[in-house]
Amino acid sequence: MAGQRARTPYQDAGPRTEDPALPAQRSRAAAPAEPTAPPAARPPRPAASRRRPQARRGVRLPVLLTAVGLPVLGGVADELGGPGVGVLFAVGAVGGTGAAAALCSRAGRWWVVTAAPLVVLLGAAGIEYLANRDAYQGKQLGTGALRWVVGAFPVMAATVGVALLVVAVRIALDRRRLRRAGTPAGRSRRG
Repeated sequence: MAGQRARTPYQDAGPRTEDPALPAQRSRAAAPAEPTAPPAARPPRPAASRRRPQARRGVRLPVLLTAVGLPVLGGVADELGGPGVGVLFAVGAVGGTGAAAALCSRAGRWWVVTAAPLVVLLGAAGIEYLANRDAYQGKQLGTGALRWVVGAFPVMAATVGVALLVVAVRIALDRRRLRRAGTPAGRSRRG
């Protein structure tokens, strides 16, 4: 019949009686049932764990400010100095991404590397559009968007390169520090 499980001959036989029952496990908080040894006979307890405190989940404010704030400041300075985003925007984007990669947590490295091109593209396009709204109406918006992507591509590539370089340096320094501490680099700390 549909929906019913097939029974095996082993299930029909019932529990095995020749095996003794296993004792239930007790938690640390449970009171011991058997007498305890005097304190002097007990082995010493291990010292407190030397683990680093785990990083908080979420984006830290300094990382976010450097990754987004520096490119925006550079773009605004470029717009105030002349038409279009240029050198100051590129320096702000590359510097902000490098600083964010240096400040971020271990889990946040991936986010900094992958978000760098989007921050650059959205920053360049947003600043250019907000500064010259009347020039990008109708068909000119599509042409302007294509120009923004082409113009921002070298900066996007540079920011990803800098982020990867900073992450690689941090990984190498972490491995060197772990090697000096005596932990093998190829194995995890848990196992």
